[in-house]
Amino acid sequence: MKSLINYPVKVFATGFIVLVLLSLPLFYIRIFCEASLLEGMLREVKSVTISPSGLVPYEYENDPNVAVHSQVSAHMRFASPLSLGIFDYFQARAPGGRCSNVYFYESDDDCMYFDKKSGLIVHHYQDVQVMPDKRTSIKRVQIYIGPEGVSETPGKAIGRFVEPIVDRNRIYPGLRESRDLIVYDKKLRRFFKIDFNKEMVAKGPELGKENRRYEPIQIGQLRKTTFGMNWSPPKIQEYRNQKSLDPNAGRYPTGNTKPLVPYLFGHEAGPYMLVLDKSGLIYLLDRESLKFVEVAGRAGRTAHVGWLPKPGTYFAGARDGIPARPQDSLGYEVQPMALTTQFFENPEEVKVAFGDPSQSFVRPPSRVERKYLGMFAASLSRDGTSLALTVFDEKGRTIKKAQSNFTKQEGNRTLSYPTSKEVFFRQPFASTFTIVKYLVENLHPPILSLGSYFTASAFEAGAGHRALFLLPNSFIAMQGRNHRGNFVERFFGALGWILPSIIFSIWLSVRVNKNAVVVGLSENARLYWILGTLAFGFVAYITYRLTKPGITLVTCQNCGKMRRPDMARCHRCKSEWFVPELTPPAWRVLDGTEQTEQAEIADEGLISDVEGAEEAATE
Repeated sequence: MKSLINYPVKVFATGFIVLVLLSLPLFYIRIFCEASLLEGMLREVKSVTISPSGLVPYEYENDPNVAVHSQVSAHMRFASPLSLGIFDYFQARAPGGRCSNVYFYESDDDCMYFDKKSGLIVHHYQDVQVMPDKRTSIKRVQIYIGPEGVSETPGKAIGRFVEPIVDRNRIYPGLRESRDLIVYDKKLRRFFKIDFNKEMVAKGPELGKENRRYEPIQIGQLRKTTFGMNWSPPKIQEYRNQKSLDPNAGRYPTGNTKPLVPYLFGHEAGPYMLVLDKSGLIYLLDRESLKFVEVAGRAGRTAHVGWLPKPGTYFAGARDGIPARPQDSLGYEVQPMALTTQFFENPEEVKVAFGDPSQSFVRPPSRVERKYLGMFAASLSRDGTSLALTVFDEKGRTIKKAQSNFTKQEGNRTLSYPTSKEVFFRQPFASTFTIVKYLVENLHPPILSLGSYFTASAFEAGAGHRALFLLPNSFIAMQGRNHRGNFVERFFGALGWILPSIIFSIWLSVRVNKNAVVVGLSENARLYWILGTLAFGFVAYITYRLTKPGITLVTCQNCGKMRRPDMARCHRCKSEWFVPELTPPAWRVLDGTEQTEQAEIADEGLISDVEGAEEAATE
C-alpha cells in the first residue's frame, strides 16, 4: 500500500524536475534565435521618422529661412533578457526606478520616498536661511506629506496614501523650486497637487462609480524602457561674416544649422498633464482644477486626446484607432508639445520657445502663456519586431503616422514590407533562426503551448520574453492575439502551428503504451500515461522511462511472452503459474563415511527387526 501511494508522488516530482531541466536549454536557444533576429535588423528599420512633424505652427514651419523642417523619430532599443530578468528587477526597484518607492536619492539629506507603513510621502531637503547679519545657514528639514496636508511630524491628521503614483518628470533634487507635484492614488481615486513652497495639498474630485472606466497607471512622464524618441524644431542656416577688407562683402553660409525657435523638448504639456490609462488611452488633466479636460468638438464630454499606437504583428497589420495596452508594448514613449510665449514690460519684447523653459528664465517675464499643441506617441510591439509612431493634434485627431518597414528597390519601384513579417525571413540567416525557433517551440509540451495560446495577452510584454513554461511570444501565441475571424478558425489555425508537436506526442504515447503493456502496468495506469504523454510530450516520455517499474521479467510457459514474476497471473495471457509436483526420490548418493554409518544403522535395524520377529513367533 505504501508503494502505491509513493509512486504517483515519485512520478510528479520527477516530471517537474524533467520539465524544468528541459525548459531551460529550450529557453536559451529560443531567446538566442529571437535576439539574433532582432539584432540582425538593419539600422534604418529600427527607427521611424516623420518630417515635418506636424505640430509646429505654420508660420514657423514654413518660414522662408527654414533649411531643415522639424522632425520626430522613435528608435528601438531591445535588450536580450538572457539574465531571466534579474537585472531588470533590480533596475526597476533602484532609487528612481519605475517600481521603486524611492522617487529620488542624492543623500540622506536630499531624497524623497513613499513610506508604505505610514502611508506618507517623506521628503528630506536642506533649506538655506539668511540670517539678520546676512550670513546664510543650512537647515535640514524633514516633512511628511499625506492626502490631507503637509506636516513636520507624521500623524493621522494628514491622512494616508495607499497606492500613489507621481509625475516622475518633476522628481529631482531641488524639488521645492518647482511649481507643484501631481500625485494620483489608485485606491483613493483622486489627484492631489502638492505645493512645497506653501506646504499645502489640494485635492481633485473623486473618480466615482460613473468614472470607473478611468484607470490611470502613469501620469506626466509616459515612458517605458527599451525605447527612445527625439524631436528637433525647424532649423535655419547659420551665416558668418566674410573676412575681407571690402565693406560690401556679405556673409557666407557655414554649413551648420541652428533652431529657428529655442526649444526644451521635455514632458510638459503646457497648462496640462498627460495621463495614461490602463486601456492605452491618453487624457489631459488640468493642473489647476485637477479635472480631466473636456476636448472641444467632442460634444462637451471628456475624451481622450490620443492613444498608444498599435504596431503590426506577424499575423495582423497595424490597426488604426485601436490603442495598444501598455502591458502589451515592449516599450513606449509619449512626448507632448507645448509652445511657451514670454511677455516682458517692453511690449515689443516677446520670446517664444517650444517646451517649458520656466526653470531657465534668465530674466523673469511679466506674463507667460503656455499653449498645448499636441503629442507624439510611439510604441514597440510585444515581440520587438515592429515600431509605430503617431502624431495627434490638441484635439486628439491623428495628423500623421508611420510604421517600421523594410524597403527594397526593384527597378524604378521602391517596395515596402512591414518589419513584423519580414524580420523572420528577409534578413541574412533569418530563415535559419526562424526554423530553429519554430522547432524548439514544438519540443515544448503541447498542453503548455495551448496554454500560451489562451494566455497570449495576459503577461506583461517584457515578462513574456523571460517566460519559461508559457510562451507569450511563440507563433501559436501570436495567433492567439490575432482577433481576425471567428474563434473556431483561429483555434484550428493555432493548432496548425503546433502540428509537429502533436504528431510527435502521439508517436511517443504509442511507444509508452507498448512498453507499459510489456512491463505489466494496469489498464488505468496505461491510460494515465497515454494522456500524460499526449499532453506533455517529450517531458512525459522521459519521466516514464525514469519511473517505470524495474522488474526482471521471465518467460511465461503458457504464452511464451515475458511476464512479471511478482504477479499471481501472467499479465499477458492471464494464466496462473504452472508448477510441477516435486516428489523426492527414494535414494540418494552419499560419500564413503556417510555410507558406512548408514549401513551400520541399517544392519542394526535389520537385526532388531529379525529378533523381534522370532520372539513374536515363539509366543
